[in-house]
Amino acid sequence: MPQQQSGANRSDRETLATLGAGLFTNGVWDMLSVAVPLYAVAVGLNAAQIGLIISARSVLPAALSIHGGIIMDELGTRRVLIWVAVASAALPLLFPLSGWFGVLTALQLLLGLATSLGMAASQTWSMQTSLGDTAVLARYSVATRIGTFIGPVAVGAAWDLLGAWAAFACVSVCAAGIIWSTAYGTSDSDPRSDTPPNLGSLLPNWAAHKQALRLAVVPAVAFILAASFLRNASGAIQSSLFVVHLNETGMSGTLIGVLVSIAELSGVFGSLAAAAAQRRMHANRLVILCTVISIVAICLTPLLAPMFILLALAAVMRGISQGMSQPLMYAVLTQGVPGGRHGASVGLRNAVVRLGSIITPALMGFIAEAYSIAASFYIIGVIYLLATAMLALAERRLPK
Repeated sequence: MPQQQSGANRSDRETLATLGAGLFTNGVWDMLSVAVPLYAVAVGLNAAQIGLIISARSVLPAALSIHGGIIMDELGTRRVLIWVAVASAALPLLFPLSGWFGVLTALQLLLGLATSLGMAASQTWSMQTSLGDTAVLARYSVATRIGTFIGPVAVGAAWDLLGAWAAFACVSVCAAGIIWSTAYGTSDSDPRSDTPPNLGSLLPNWAAHKQALRLAVVPAVAFILAASFLRNASGAIQSSLFVVHLNETGMSGTLIGVLVSIAELSGVFGSLAAAAAQRRMHANRLVILCTVISIVAICLTPLLAPMFILLALAAVMRGISQGMSQPLMYAVLTQGVPGGRHGASVGLRNAVVRLGSIITPALMGFIAEAYSIAASFYIIGVIYLLATAMLALAERRLPK
């Protein structure tokens, strides 16, 4: 009996640790989505430079997301998580030391890889711990939303009250929470984290990459990859010129953080409604509809900016659409991927998402330099809505 109780205590402790990891890893990502654009504006960078800096944090994740999953399999998820957590805690403190474009870009490259791998590792750790228990995974999802809800408000308020140093220090404190969560957990669900590291696993596994890339020819996977790129557009805009434009209109960092948090919190309700919505509309078409709503809601920002309540309503619509589309896309992948190769398909999808986070801010930045920041919202919106219409036409030919 005491042994059973001890096992239950270890399981509860492991679950709590994964919830903390999910909260803090996702919180760090969204805190940086507010702090970095505000700092870029403060040091006098132009719109094109800001777009490139925002894009930089997704360059290495786009190239290494598949390989990152392979490293977790080889060395252990908790070991990888604590490595990237240390980097996520240290690197933000270097931002206030320099306003040079090159230095900030280099920091974004490194921090982008660390924070992206941190989110992937915390999700993987939760899956290992839950052993497929939907209730446990649902609690993990709620924990991540709490992080993305609180983080932007906290960093925005720190910016307004105490400035750049305080804002980036908040990010480091949040990243320290990842270290604590990882140390609090046990190695029961991931015994590889107690084995000597195999440094050879850090080298790229080209065979695994080729197998993952071949999945792109599967119709269901090809659809999700295209939809993921377009769905990510609103998030990429939110973390770049959305913050810049609202800051230039005189909105405080706190209110900008509130808008980001409203969108993230609304995503919880979208996820909960996804199953009911799917009973009324096919998953593919529902994903396309959600993508259209999220693009329109973010690209109307210059028109809605004079009234905060309208911006908040748009954030709610965008959050619900984003939250609803996420489980639907994973459902389509689960049903459409052959041979149970779901891990490779998720890694491939993450690479495409990060690619979108490179292209969208950079493209918007150059459009803003040529015309204006307000015009860039409308132009990028038209481009992505046309692309979504083309995807909708192609979807009609997919086997149901």
